[in-house]
Amino acid sequence: ATLDARVPGIADEVTNPGAGASAAASISGIVTLAPVLQDRVDPDDTVFVYARPQSGPRMPLAVLTKHVKDLPLRFTLDDSLALAGGARLSSATTVGVGARIAKGGNAVARDGDLQGQLLPVQVGSRNLKIEINQVVATR
Repeated sequence: ATLDARVPGIADEVTNPGAGASAAASISGIVTLAPVLQDRVDPDDTVFVYARPQSGPRMPLAVLTKHVKDLPLRFTLDDSLALAGGARLSSATTVGVGARIAKGGNAVARDGDLQGQLLPVQVGSRNLKIEINQVVATR
């Protein structure tokens, strides 16, 4: 399955960087689960939606935690979702955005987790579509 970078039929609304730091330093869109993977999840499995720097440390710049029962999920990642003591989304220009279903709720990816990713994404992007359509194999 392919990952659509944009929701079909919706115009790309990239925020003007001069329009204000809070609006420009966010990313939003929708996370869906591929129908073929529906039978591999439970409603209470944890879903992580995150933005990571394109290079350097892999520590996420923003993380939103929800559950499979919340899918499809409209999300917005911004500085309010930064990890304590970590870098913020507003410090980046381009990031990788992803969503992962963690069967055990663990923040670190494990074999059998399900994921979808978009690379690269400009900070300020809107209407992204992330489809969780891959099984994680860490080996």
